[in-house]
Amino acid sequence: MRALTSHSLLYKRNFSGSHPSSSSDVSGVVAFSGMEDFLSKMKEEIFYYSPYNSQSVVFEFIRSIWCKEWVSESWVSLSHDNDQSFQHPIEINPTITTLILRGCTDLSKFSLETLFPSLKILRVLDLSYTSIQLLPISLSEMTNLRFLSLKGCNQLRTLTLDSSSTSNSSPLGTLEHLEFLNLSGVSLDTIPDDVGLSKSKLRYLDLSCPTVTSLSSLFFKEISNLRELFFLGCSSLKSLPPSFANLFNLETFFLSESQLMFLPTKTFQHMPKLSDLTLINNRLLRALPELAGHACLKSFTLSGSPITYLSLHTCRSFETVCFYDLAELEELDLSATAIKEFPISISDLHKLKRLHLLALPQLRRIPWHKLQHIPEVLKLDQCELDGSRIHLTDSRLFSSFGDEDLKKFVEEGGPLQSFHISISSCNKGNKIKSEEVGFTYRFHHKKPSCYENIPLIASTFDHQFEQSPHINRHVEISSPERYPTGLEGIFEVTESLSMWDDVFVSCLTDLHYEFSELKECRLRQCHHMDSIFKVNFYFQGKKLQKIWAIDLQNLTSVFDVDPTWKFHPDYNFVSLKHVHLEKCPRLEGIFPNNLMLSSLETLTILHCDKLRSIFYYLEVEDTFQFPRLHTIQLYKLPKLLHLCEKQSVPLQMKKWKKLHFRGCWNLQWLPLLVGARNEKVEVDGEMRQCKKLRAGMPEDQIPCYYFKSPPPLASFREHVKNKIFLKY
Repeated sequence: MRALTSHSLLYKRNFSGSHPSSSSDVSGVVAFSGMEDFLSKMKEEIFYYSPYNSQSVVFEFIRSIWCKEWVSESWVSLSHDNDQSFQHPIEINPTITTLILRGCTDLSKFSLETLFPSLKILRVLDLSYTSIQLLPISLSEMTNLRFLSLKGCNQLRTLTLDSSSTSNSSPLGTLEHLEFLNLSGVSLDTIPDDVGLSKSKLRYLDLSCPTVTSLSSLFFKEISNLRELFFLGCSSLKSLPPSFANLFNLETFFLSESQLMFLPTKTFQHMPKLSDLTLINNRLLRALPELAGHACLKSFTLSGSPITYLSLHTCRSFETVCFYDLAELEELDLSATAIKEFPISISDLHKLKRLHLLALPQLRRIPWHKLQHIPEVLKLDQCELDGSRIHLTDSRLFSSFGDEDLKKFVEEGGPLQSFHISISSCNKGNKIKSEEVGFTYRFHHKKPSCYENIPLIASTFDHQFEQSPHINRHVEISSPERYPTGLEGIFEVTESLSMWDDVFVSCLTDLHYEFSELKECRLRQCHHMDSIFKVNFYFQGKKLQKIWAIDLQNLTSVFDVDPTWKFHPDYNFVSLKHVHLEKCPRLEGIFPNNLMLSSLETLTILHCDKLRSIFYYLEVEDTFQFPRLHTIQLYKLPKLLHLCEKQSVPLQMKKWKKLHFRGCWNLQWLPLLVGARNEKVEVDGEMRQCKKLRAGMPEDQIPCYYFKSPPPLASFREHVKNKIFLKY
């Protein structure tokens, strides 16, 4: 009753005199089914809102008001044959505005042909689930009718005057003020053309007729004010007329189980107020009209259609989506929408290859641990970098990962068994892409210098820092807009980490205390970082193999370790093989004494102006072993004094083969080698510097080194004077 009243479909009569005092004096009241049951159920609610009155008093008061203002004046209900005491035929007062015959199996006692002409002011007529077979012609005279429901009248085969008539006219054609029309479940073969004519006030239309195959081409032409349209279970419907695109004010559209292969072109573009769209089990519908950019669409449900591409890009009001049983969908674009929760149903789309979730300001959380399938390409921000599978700006979207369950989730072959996550600012992502080159690139594009043989040596080392093919879980952070919080669970299983142009992170250990699965680490232009790892008591970085750090302006130490700590050799960084450091102007030392890097193979250090020693905190009585180290490359380290902090500390380096240095003019001595060796260490440096190192070497160490003659161009600048020009 409230719903009908709010839609102006139910009106109270205005009597000039007093209201009838009893039900015996009420004219036009036959029965009101369900009112007593409803009020009995509401007793507790009534008492709750009126605690100072007895239940019986409040109950009788509401009952009297209900009967006087609604039943006695305008409402007549005989639904479900509720009153069996009336004799045939039943007479109804012509002044009523609402007549409900819902579910009456026997309509013979009403004589509708003679009843309808007398109900001139009737506004609501409900004949749902009745046994009506033909619409009486007198229905056409009820011009004030606003609400008409024929739902479930399965014996009604036609809307025309006679089932045998060839005329295509219907009594519904004259109901120009009709606002609500429900034909759901009516077994109609065709719908007359005039049902849709002159219906400018129609707001709600339900044409869920399972036997209707098509509508006339102009059916929707004159009902442009329609708000809600339903085609549920229309298993015979094969097409919609072109006039369907004229529903400019349509807000809700529901289509299910039809045989439509397409919808009229630009349908949804001509419906600017459409907010709720539902398409279910339309098995032949292979494509949809353009939906991208729709301003009012809020919810969309799609299932059982063989479409391959769907875009809701820039649907700014779009909030709710439900997709399931879309076996052929390969690409989905939900970018620039207002969705707040990631639709879990997307994870069931096993053929989905590309998912675009760009520029989603309302999205705060993605339940990754619930996803069963992740597309090959998943984009979550406004940038795009080639090769990234998951790309976003806000790392907090990964906060749903739990530390305890993540490893199990990955090891059991879940959707994160392999991933490539890229977190970057949309304004700087392309810049990082262009700068992601090694030092070899820069050397090749400069003019030849006195160190022209450096590119060849560097190129042999640079290939070691290309991402290994066996890396399955990679995280890349480039120019982030905030501290990368929420990645603790991801770092638990990350195998490769790249960080570019970051101004938030001071140490990688602050991101995760252990990095138990990390194998490769790349850092560049992270100017806020003062140390790469703070060595702790955990089994930290036990799988780490490569460290590659360039242009870290504030880096003071690679491994921040308390010199008093003594670690077991198998605790930390036992798999580290390759280290490359470049442009770290504040770096003074590399390896402290309590880190025994038994797997270290190559070490390259370039342009570290303050570096004084590589191995520091060494005690004289100890012998330090680097059994796999074979190559050390040093370039432009003007303050480097020695490789070892103390000359008398012995180093056991059985596989050391090459020491290559340029521009290390203050280097004072080479390490003291002990133990059996298969071959000499090849020392390749400037001629003057090699002579100085050889002269200061103990006699027993000379057989351990072979000083290679450098190329002539490598030493021709040794005597060049620097000229400084000051301009005021």
